[in-house]
Amino acid sequence: MVRRQGDKKRIFMFGVIHMDGTGDDNPPVESLSSLYDELFTSGIDDGNVAVINDDSGWCMSAYRDGRIVFGNLKDPQIQNSDCHMIPVPKERVLELWKRLIDGDIDPILQEPWKPGYDERYRPE
Repeated sequence: MVRRQGDKKRIFMFGVIHMDGTGDDNPPVESLSSLYDELFTSGIDDGNVAVINDDSGWCMSAYRDGRIVFGNLKDPQIQNSDCHMIPVPKERVLELWKRLIDGDIDPILQEPWKPGYDERYRPE
């Protein structure tokens, strides 16, 4: 993903994690819909798919139950890290993933996140 900042181009590096645990670096953004669909078509019952912004360390995982989890892999002590929303429809997940890829983190942090990975687990 390339974004212009003044006269400079900024290249955002990102990766995805598939249901089978494999990953890809900088796949076409158009493939995000297929990544999400793996939740239901992979034949794997338990797991998630994720998009990771390599520059910032922010990661957003999607689960079959409609939950998404957002956190920072580089610095887990960051405020608002390890939070979730449920239910989140596919189109909204794709929109948030694209913002994450673009490095548009501040608006993502303003979303109505709940602490922890789900309602049962909340970090201390």
